Amino acid sequence: MLAESTLTRVAPVAGVAINHELMDGIELESVAPSDWRGTTESSPPLVIRHEVGDVTTRRMTRVLDVPPWCTFHIDERGEPASLFHAVFGEVGRLLSCEEPGRRYVVRYGGMPHEPVVALQSELTAFSFVLTARGLGLIAHSCAFVLPDGEGVLCPGISGTGKTTLARLLRDNEPAIDLLTDDRAIVTLQDHPTVWGSPWPGAARVAGSGSAPLSAVMFIRHGNVVSLRDVSPRDAFRRIVNSLSMPLWEPARCGRALEIVDAIVSRSTLVEASYPPTADAARRVTRELARAVR
Repeated sequence: MLAESTLTRVAPVAGVAINHELMDGIELESVAPSDWRGTTESSPPLVIRHEVGDVTTRRMTRVLDVPPWCTFHIDERGEPASLFHAVFGEVGRLLSCEEPGRRYVVRYGGMPHEPVVALQSELTAFSFVLTARGLGLIAHSCAFVLPDGEGVLCPGISGTGKTTLARLLRDNEPAIDLLTDDRAIVTLQDHPTVWGSPWPGAARVAGSGSAPLSAVMFIRHGNVVSLRDVSPRDAFRRIVNSLSMPLWEPARCGRALEIVDAIVSRSTLVEASYPPTADAARRVTRELARAVR
């Protein structure tokens, strides 16, 4: 007799829908913002099955520690897995691959006592899918589309001002199409494309749009508005730290580096310095639009 399951679906992200198969009575707290509409579905879905089971990493090789959150492993086939640690007292869990680029399973070391927050496993599984299919990378970034349709990526670690910029643009620049304030998707076919995602930051921006990537703008706090050019070498060094590079999968790093090279070589590269004011945000986007043209 087959175990009963329930299905929770997340509308497509950069063309890939996410289906959560929930076994053993496991529930998810929330899988997407209420305003996430999704993109057109253009690729097979990512399926993540959730079940109670064995979370040991026998016959796996540990390759990367990300304390205190997780440890990445490689299984006997060379496929990635991630052991998520019980940092806040939640149940430990292991994300592993069943069918590369398509099906993954999250096993919980015990029955969760409350609905599970899917963010970690969902983001990680999606990054596995992007690299397995050679589609793209997740960027820790604010992203938006200028009025003439040029996509802009503003990468950076926490504290660089991504959320502040997103709020300023949302509240003062209605002609700007905000994609995300925290996690963007960059894909590469003929040209890099930047997409919104259902994984927002504090500003809760989860736009379903996309645009050809035309500019990478590194941001920092300053007393006056200024834009300066950034060299491709410097941009490569800075942006790679903001991307979900598959360091746990050496065999797939080549394609990932190809995507980074395309981002850097085909985009206008600038650094913007500005105070956190509405007028400064307007000036920055107008100067950037001129630089892109």
